[in-house]
Amino acid sequence: MVRGDITDLPFLSRFLRDAQIDLVYHLAAINTNTGSSISPYDIFETNTRGTYTILEACRRSDRPIHAVISSSKEVEDCFRPGNGRKHHSYMASKAAAELVTKTYFDTAGVAAAVVRLDNIYGGGDFNWNRLVPGMLRVILQGERPVIRSSGLLQRDYVYVEDVVAAFLAIGEGLNKAEVQGQLFRVTTGIGTSVLEMVRQISITAGKPDLEPQVLNEQTEERIDVFYTPERERKILGWSSQTSLSEGLAKTCRWYQDYFQKTSQ
Repeated sequence: MVRGDITDLPFLSRFLRDAQIDLVYHLAAINTNTGSSISPYDIFETNTRGTYTILEACRRSDRPIHAVISSSKEVEDCFRPGNGRKHHSYMASKAAAELVTKTYFDTAGVAAAVVRLDNIYGGGDFNWNRLVPGMLRVILQGERPVIRSSGLLQRDYVYVEDVVAAFLAIGEGLNKAEVQGQLFRVTTGIGTSVLEMVRQISITAGKPDLEPQVLNEQTEERIDVFYTPERERKILGWSSQTSLSEGLAKTCRWYQDYFQKTSQ
């Protein structure tokens, strides 16, 4: 474990050299959304400058260093013609990072690939504003869950262990032409509504009688276009292996153990 600043090029260059790194998984980001109090400048510094600084450190290395750059489904509205959705700093900064990565491959020869992630869930997520950990915490406390939207919008939920497997497959394949410079999407291809997700969480947590309260407030949530990862299966040999019920069961057990330990 080495602590440092991902916008510090001399530090990153020394670290990659001294640790003899040959493959970088870039996951660091400020993940926030519309209405955040975090400055757009800070978000762009971390998410966009951080990406091109890491890629530049790879480029300056005296030996080849490959890079896997994490992105988000949020960026898709930035690339979709005629989309009327308001841009927020996170989506725009990650879209810029995708373009930066492609540029470093096309013009600087850095063997890099982008991983565009859907909604990840699993143990260890302490962002209580996110659906799965937030609802699990409320439901495990015996409280009635509240859905602020209509709950009808669908999302694709990918279990964290499947995401890790995808990252490893991409990293291992970066010596191949069909992987270098490419965009891969980590998704199951299956949509689940927020309302159904909350009900499944309640059942998994052993609280099936806790019916969600739906406020039906107006939101600016994205409207997802679902993607079937057939290309990822063919090129990487990867596909999601964990069903929603299995993933939620594992996730629920993790948080039950965590809350039990922290309450002692």
